[in-house]
Amino acid sequence: MTKTQKGFYYALLVIVSAVFAFSGFSKVTGNPMVAAGFAVAHLPIWFMYFIGVAEIAGAIGLWIRPLAKWAAGGLFIILAGAVVTTAIYVSVSLALFPLITAVALGIVVWLGGKRGVKVLVQAA
Repeated sequence: MTKTQKGFYYALLVIVSAVFAFSGFSKVTGNPMVAAGFAVAHLPIWFMYFIGVAEIAGAIGLWIRPLAKWAAGGLFIILAGAVVTTAIYVSVSLALFPLITAVALGIVVWLGGKRGVKVLVQAA
């Protein structure tokens, strides 16, 4: 990996993990706007807390080399659910944010090393 790729990788890793950490924190603290979003989608409140904890754990896991592939896999599942749920219950245009986040996470996984990419490809 070149210096430029390494710099881009770490910058994107910081951004992606911050997005998940802040998003998870707003769910875990019971932000009323987030709770309203889950209510619109007919999802139970306990699921909001579960997703919040999973997002925070995933944000941390992206930085721990042996756990990064598992963290990324779990976060992809969360993002897939967010894209579909947001598109169905809110609007397609707002579903672009989790979709763009999924693309950024994919770039982080890809730049993170060929070993991680092979494992994710073999699992799929």
